[in-house]
Amino acid sequence: MSSSIRVAIIGGGLAGASLLHALVKFPHLDVQIFESAAVFKEAGMAIGIARNGQAALELIGPSAALCLERAGAVPMQGVRFMMAHGEASGSVADEVDDVVQGKCLTSIVHHADFLQELLSDIPRDRMHAFKNLLKIDGDGPISLHFTDATTHKCDILMGADGIHSVVRKLVLGGSDPAASPRNSGAWCLMTLQPFEKAQSSLGKELVNVEDAREYGWAGKRAFLMHNILGRGAHGLANI
Repeated sequence: MSSSIRVAIIGGGLAGASLLHALVKFPHLDVQIFESAAVFKEAGMAIGIARNGQAALELIGPSAALCLERAGAVPMQGVRFMMAHGEASGSVADEVDDVVQGKCLTSIVHHADFLQELLSDIPRDRMHAFKNLLKIDGDGPISLHFTDATTHKCDILMGADGIHSVVRKLVLGGSDPAASPRNSGAWCLMTLQPFEKAQSSLGKELVNVEDAREYGWAGKRAFLMHNILGRGAHGLANI
């Protein structure tokens, strides 16, 4: 390993796991990933992998695209934008209803399932849980210092630790405006509902696993989006 390029990834969510999955196959790279939680797991409901994201997974390699399939991703056959307020309520404002360049518009997959598939074949000695980054120093190699008094040296440090990134704060400085997220003024509430309950609330024609589509409803000062997750096992409503 003395001639390897040492890469450290901070953050064991989907971003870090995707990067690890892409890099670990190269023998000249010594890639290690560090997660602050006690285990590698993903919070949240589901995400949509749009066609550009699907193309990126294919660039990583066939195994990454296969992870999406194994995680139970549901390809959406189209996206419909609906009016939910006013005289035109219930009408279709716009629709994309076709396969673009041989790929579906978006696939809906659960965070946790996709993460576990991306990490399923990663050697366990590359994954380090319960590692909270405390400080970094050195211009090359870089020394990482964790709160448990352990250290790690790397040549490249990748921050994949979210909007509250510790890496960003340590690199830019805590006073830098880009080091902390800003509130956009909007709220996003998500709920995961059983498929049958979603059908009874929204209508069977709008929650149909045989014709899986993503719907967006424009209302007064609000927008509701719903789609299908888990091959019909659940209906997912995003507000």
